[in-house]
Amino acid sequence: MKKIAVILVAHGEAETESFFENFSMIRHTLAYAGEVMKLPRPLQLVASLVGGIKNNVTFRAQQYRSPQNRITRQQASQLQEKLNGVVMPHQINFDVYSAFHATPPFVQNIVEQTSGHDLQLLVSLSPIDNQLTSGNLQRLSERCSPLNRQRCPVVVHGFWKDAGLRKVCLDHVFHHGKTVNGSVLVLAFHGTLVKDTKGEVPTFHTGLKEMQEMGSTLRNAILLDPRNGYDRVEIAYLNHDVGGTWTKPSLGESLKALSSRGARDVDIFSCGYFSDGTETILYAQKEAAASSVESIRFLPCLNDSEAFADFLAEKVAAVVSSLPDHWTV
Repeated sequence: MKKIAVILVAHGEAETESFFENFSMIRHTLAYAGEVMKLPRPLQLVASLVGGIKNNVTFRAQQYRSPQNRITRQQASQLQEKLNGVVMPHQINFDVYSAFHATPPFVQNIVEQTSGHDLQLLVSLSPIDNQLTSGNLQRLSERCSPLNRQRCPVVVHGFWKDAGLRKVCLDHVFHHGKTVNGSVLVLAFHGTLVKDTKGEVPTFHTGLKEMQEMGSTLRNAILLDPRNGYDRVEIAYLNHDVGGTWTKPSLGESLKALSSRGARDVDIFSCGYFSDGTETILYAQKEAAASSVESIRFLPCLNDSEAFADFLAEKVAAVVSSLPDHWTV
């Protein structure tokens, strides 16, 4: 029986208010972001210290705990059950792991831990491909030295253009969102750099085109769906404040514009994330609290929904089926 290791890779967030845990998470985040962005190491260290203190104070005051890592573990558990239960033939055994870019267990460690499997799949738990998500996994795969003619890890990505994911998102929106006419839906993505500190277009793969295409395609699909009750569907971005100019409009800017146009009822779906975390909960809700829109509701991310688990299982099965039977280099 062949053994396949499926490694679900999310960004990873601190699970407590601990300063050291948050400092480490931010330090790892800035370290791999610094591989493609101009972030001097002294700046990374200062930002990690300040961010660790800020998160410690904020998380403790609001009794907040990020659910992202827990959700990723649940996604892994669901996927293993589905793959070994019904999706793939019995001559293949799947071991599914959760791993993270910025928190333990780190993806590099899980790749080393599972090197004895016949095949390793690295599943990017981000719908948008860029140099820091699937690109990071591609580089990791390329650095692996195959032993005994074992294949290098295969990266599973390209979700942004997947019609199956689009259907999952559509059903998710109409299950959790409002069905009454007159409301507005905002599709939120993790923003990206559009210009660096010198005003120049970034030289690395930011994923901007993929994000724009996913947003436009999903927006049109929602508006054309017979279940739709939204008057408008807008796209906005959850941005950071380092490295230069980020995507527009930000969520705060979008909500301000909607308020000025008389919108009173807004749903927000963070379709640019596969799991809820600090950005989609804490930061997004801070933007909403500062808005004058009368009613704002946050739809959950796909998280550990049954439909998303089924989609992931079908995606993994399709990738495995497309590979040569011997899985050699």
